[in-house]
Amino acid sequence: MRLEGLPMPSRRDAIESFAVTGALLTSCGMAALAAAAQAPPELLIRGGRVVNGDGVREADVRIVGETIAEIGTRLRPGAGARVIEAARRLLLPGGIDPHTHLHPSFADDLTSGSMAALAGGITTVGTFANVEKGEAPLAAVERMSARVRAEAIADVILHVAAWAPTPELTAAMTALAEFGQPSVKVFMTRIDFGAQLPAFIQQLEAARDSGVVTLAHCEDGALLAAAVRRLTAEGRTSLRDYAASRPIVAEVAATEQIASLCEDARAPVYVVHLSSARALEVCRRARPRAPLFVETRPMYLHLTDQRLQGEDAALFVGQPPLRADADRQALWQGLADGAIDVVATDHAPWTREQKLDPSLSIARVRPGVSDLQFVLPMYFSEGVGKRRLPLPRFVETTSTNAARIFGLYPKKGVLREGADADVVLWDPARTGRVTAEADLSKSDYSVYEGWTVTGWPVMTIRRGEVVYESGRVVGKEGTGRLIRRERWHR
Repeated sequence: MRLEGLPMPSRRDAIESFAVTGALLTSCGMAALAAAAQAPPELLIRGGRVVNGDGVREADVRIVGETIAEIGTRLRPGAGARVIEAARRLLLPGGIDPHTHLHPSFADDLTSGSMAALAGGITTVGTFANVEKGEAPLAAVERMSARVRAEAIADVILHVAAWAPTPELTAAMTALAEFGQPSVKVFMTRIDFGAQLPAFIQQLEAARDSGVVTLAHCEDGALLAAAVRRLTAEGRTSLRDYAASRPIVAEVAATEQIASLCEDARAPVYVVHLSSARALEVCRRARPRAPLFVETRPMYLHLTDQRLQGEDAALFVGQPPLRADADRQALWQGLADGAIDVVATDHAPWTREQKLDPSLSIARVRPGVSDLQFVLPMYFSEGVGKRRLPLPRFVETTSTNAARIFGLYPKKGVLREGADADVVLWDPARTGRVTAEADLSKSDYSVYEGWTVTGWPVMTIRRGEVVYESGRVVGKEGTGRLIRRERWHR
């Protein structure tokens, strides 16, 4: 049929028209493909219970790229999104363990430590930049930063560990804060701590002015030395006498001193691995007047000093030592009522052979155990499952409080729009056993071997990337980051 008044195109015109149209379509298609390739990946987690420190709600979570983009109900996936069904699952902020030892002195590096952490629902770990002789504090951080870039899968924060409180170390507080790693650790176990006290007070004041948090290992070095001297004179040097070599009074004395220094300087202090009821009471009394924060570790929640009486006592050696059951119960109460802020592992992995070395004694120990992979499941099972610890309190003590204290909040430690997409899918009904064989740490034993635990992570997402699922760590070494932190402020 011919339409009057409208000329029919010639074959040549038709071919040219088709070519132009095809070119336009091809161009549009290529542009669309390019746009799709440049668009950040999307994950949509549907049907879970979102748990934060301030409550629990049923919601979906949309992740775009590395960030939580939306939390709501009946969210629809975007084009190409991966949908993760989370019915009967809890959605928790990625765990933050600010106290681990992932450096060459121990069995784990940042890769194996990351694997254990991610398999246990922890997406951010804190470890130490130990200042070597003649090294500047910031140089130690930069040296460890290179290892993070090469090895880490989990995200990382660094604390400088150095002694004594020299003018150079005190002056470095501002540089550490500007570099984004505003925290330092002090060991009150040092025999010269008292002699260095005037200089340490100046360091605390500089830390306060720079927004740097001071981590403190609270055992009095002089009292520890006196205990070892007396036991040695009695011929009691084996690790069966380890608890007596580090008495509670040494922890109490150091905790009282650091609490007083914290109050006097108004400098933020974080007491690491608090182990006893008496030391906790010191902190309770001090906290209304001082920016004092308290951490305890899993060993003190699950084990008692009875483990230090057997043939394998060396396997259970930590600093401070395991305490009596009354202390254990007091720590659980402190977690429930808010006197303790953080559960952190002090993950210090050794092999069984290293721990059972017959040359070890009360004067020479290898303290610490592997804990990263099992800390959250065991705490959930014993705390939430058996002691009715509220879910928001579980999240506060394993993620939110650490994020607030160490300058990560609100990018981490919370599930909210704009935060880093660190999300753990948690099955509260799954039951399994703790075994050294399953531990991804290079330590080859577990102090919790055979414990039955209910409540496990089934998927871990770090900054929008699924890094653990189906029982395997699928994240790659070198994808973890050194996370820049804000200075401490009230």
